[in-house]
Amino acid sequence: MKTINSKIRGARRNADRIIQRIEEHTESFPEISSFQNDCCHIEMPASQEFLRSERTPMKEKRRCLQTLIDRAEYLIQQRPKNNELFQVMVVLDMGDLWSSQIIIGTKDADFDRFIHPINPNIRRFEQPDPGKLRRDWGLDIPHHWKITGFREFIRDEKCQLEGEIWFVGEWS
Repeated sequence: MKTINSKIRGARRNADRIIQRIEEHTESFPEISSFQNDCCHIEMPASQEFLRSERTPMKEKRRCLQTLIDRAEYLIQQRPKNNELFQVMVVLDMGDLWSSQIIIGTKDADFDRFIHPINPNIRRFEQPDPGKLRRDWGLDIPHHWKITGFREFIRDEKCQLEGEIWFVGEWS
């Protein structure tokens, strides 16, 4: 008899497929022609059900997030050596892992609009301890990267959501 809290069958295999897709999407630095509004988004290539499920083991969720971070570092190393400055940031949405993504922007990209959105329905309060992400999730984040985290409150007509969102990477 299955219980409600039983693990998802094949969780490691599902995570392996997600990791493979992340690696495929980040094999090479994106072409500037694929950028919209000076940015290119590489979204989490996974099903919402798998990443949002309480039954998915934390270990597999962590592996997927670590792969986003590792591949962002790989893309930083693959950056074109021309005069264009490209910035790379990983958005880790701990309340909804499916919304996590890598954002690559040109020197003209306004990364601040992701970090501090102008939306009356979103309120963010900065996390005072950037080491919390490393401790709570056991993620290996390059020490030269910026880490900025927020407690996030989103409200609409029907409900209010609360979460935690982190921005890690190299941006100015």
